[in-house]
This record gives sequence, C-alpha cells and structure tokens, in this order.
Amino acid sequence: CLGSQYAGWSISDEETGFFALGSGPARAISRVEADLYKELGYADRYPETTLVIEGDKSPPPAAIKKISENCGINPARLTIIYATTWSLAGIVQIASRVLEVAIHKAHALHFPPENILDGMGTTPIAPPVPDFVKAMGRTNDA
Repeated sequence: CLGSQYAGWSISDEETGFFALGSGPARAISRVEADLYKELGYADRYPETTLVIEGDKSPPPAAIKKISENCGINPARLTIIYATTWSLAGIVQIASRVLEVAIHKAHALHFPPENILDGMGTTPIAPPVPDFVKAMGRTNDA
C-alpha cells in the first residue's frame, strides 16, 4: 500500500504549469521517494509500468519523459491513467485507496508497517461535483 497505492509522487512541469499526484507501481520502480523505499526495504524492477494520476489533463511530454527516466524505462512502455478528482472515475480510484490512507496515517504516526499483517477497508463513493475543492472535500470526508 505505501509502496504503490499511496498518491505520493508529485508530478510537475514548470514550463506548462502541470501538477498532479501519482500512484501506482511506477512509484516502486522509480523510488523517487528514496527515504520511504529505504525504510520499507522495497523496490520493483520491470521494463514497463503504470502510473495513475489525479489530474484533469494528460501530462505534457516533458513530464512523461521525466517519469520514464525515473523508472528507467522506454516511454512507450509507460501507461499513464488520469482522471479528474471530480469525475466518477477519479472518485472511485480515490475511494479504492481507503486502506492505503489508513496505513499511511499509521506510518505517519510511526507505527511500524511490518506490524500490519492484514487489512480491509470500506468507504462510500462520494457523489461527483464539478469543482475540485468540493470534490476533494467529498472524497476525503468519505
């Protein structure tokens, strides 16, 4: 959960003003959050990967190149899925990470992740609303 599902990768491109948060197996391949992966003692290696982005547009070519380079893969072997926070797809993917949110909180409180043996979570699916701030509030409250 902490090594993949957590939306902890900040993806940005200053030239275009693009910013989004990324989750998925590309995080464990890139290990851009070096301290976390050192603590977890975890790394993935594979010639292709996927990144899920909470955002309203496709990342620009410069960001895709940077993601691919961080993962050490050919950009053609990178799949990026993006969905706006206020869309049904975005809301569902955020809700699907409910267990990850609990584990992230436990980690932030310095509870050792290796002491978590199993987990399960449930959450309601918040109704979509075409406003980023309201959508983020609804998904976080759910």
